[in-house]
Amino acid sequence: MTDAVATPTVVGPGTRIRGELTGDDPVDLGGTLEGDSRVTALYRVRAGGRVTGNVTAGSLVVEGELSGATLAAGKVEIGATARVRADIRARTVAIAEGAFFDGQVHMEGRDAEGPEGPVRFREKRKGR
Repeated sequence: MTDAVATPTVVGPGTRIRGELTGDDPVDLGGTLEGDSRVTALYRVRAGGRVTGNVTAGSLVVEGELSGATLAAGKVEIGATARVRADIRARTVAIAEGAFFDGQVHMEGRDAEGPEGPVRFREKRKGR
């Protein structure tokens, strides 16, 4: 999920935004956003990045902090360094060992009683 085709919009670590973030291009957030986000592409919250608000995205990777009522995306990946407080609505969800998650997960478009149970994995990327 981390490969993006288009050049992302980058919000650097020293940047703080109050308001709504919307767009169709990938977003790479290392700063702070206080407000809701609607991104149709990949939305990445880097380690050290912080989002306070609801998030809707094509796919979402969280390595920093995120708190809101709802996170909605096709795919959600919560890395080992992440701290997430929100309910998740997604088709695919991955939560790495070591991550902090407080909320509920609602898997959409999948049969909860089907033969595919949860898949366990350990973060193996370097530097994580």
